[in-house]
Amino acid sequence: MDRYLKLFVGFVFIFLLAGCIGEDYDFSPPTVNVYNPNDIDSQQTLAEANIEWKHEDQIYNKETEDIKALAEEQNIISFKAGDTVSINLEDGDFDQDRISVSLLKNEDNIELEYNGKQQTFNLPMEKGEFILVVGVDTSRGNAQYVGYLVIQ
Repeated sequence: MDRYLKLFVGFVFIFLLAGCIGEDYDFSPPTVNVYNPNDIDSQQTLAEANIEWKHEDQIYNKETEDIKALAEEQNIISFKAGDTVSINLEDGDFDQDRISVSLLKNEDNIELEYNGKQQTFNLPMEKGEFILVVGVDTSRGNAQYVGYLVIQ
């Protein structure tokens, strides 16, 4: 009987180890958050707008015709004019030089300089309501994220 117990415990141990080795990785598009680097509690998640993402046989596509309407449905993200804003991309390792940040106001598109090493960008001195657009370009595809930004 002792022999069968050892054999049973051995099989259970092997199955447990096999479960730890066979990890399942997530290759879906990242989650993008913006926040004030001096106040990490102010972190806000941006909404997925346009996605073309693939990995092997998994394909993620999303198309948003009216990103302004999508952004206006999101929580208001408030910053002061000239503030430095940090970006956090969860669930992945990305080439920081292939990330773009811009602001939309009416028909104007304001490209912002993104510092890939620090993962930050600076807001303009202009106050008002803007649509924040963050683009991520990788070998797996492209993803665009939006938020409703108020600069005070």
